[in-house]
Amino acid sequence: MCQSNLWVDIGNSSVDWEIGGCYGSVDIKDFQPNVIPQHQVSTIACVANHQLIRHFSNPTIIQPKPYEGLVFDYNLEQLGVDRFLGLVAGYEKYPEQDFMLVDIGTFITIDYVQNNRHIDGGIAPGLYQLQGCKTFVGDDSQRSWRVGTENMLRDTIEKRCDAFDGKILITGGGQAIVDIKQAEYHQNLVIIGLKEIDGK
Repeated sequence: MCQSNLWVDIGNSSVDWEIGGCYGSVDIKDFQPNVIPQHQVSTIACVANHQLIRHFSNPTIIQPKPYEGLVFDYNLEQLGVDRFLGLVAGYEKYPEQDFMLVDIGTFITIDYVQNNRHIDGGIAPGLYQLQGCKTFVGDDSQRSWRVGTENMLRDTIEKRCDAFDGKILITGGGQAIVDIKQAEYHQNLVIIGLKEIDGK
């Protein structure tokens, strides 16, 4: 049976989707058109790998745009649609509360919403990008590099979260790197944001 709408997040490292309450994901390197569920229309957020859009039926491509009630501290033409949709999802979940959004993926992005105003918290390389920028001779040194870079990223994220007074939302494929007790973990806030935009 063919479900109607497929919500799609095409990222740097993976393609994620939801249809009929079922979630799917595939690494970009393993993507084949036959993994896509049957669907009639698709709503797509795409930050990279734009050539994959052609494999989806009747696509609507979402771009950042003004969002009622939320003031952005960023040129919306330059804001990644993944960050935009994560912020929309957080804002709709907590419309009257301050929140911090940490997306841990190919890149790590941190965004804040305070008094309904977005504050850019920065973009940093993700774990695999960081680890890939240096290769050591010898297994012990390479293992130490992996441990050191993972600890550095975890400590940085946890320190930023500890300093924030409000809700903390963690999303992205690399979220297992942190264990922040006061945070809410979400499989994919981009798709939740797509649904919010699609419903308006």
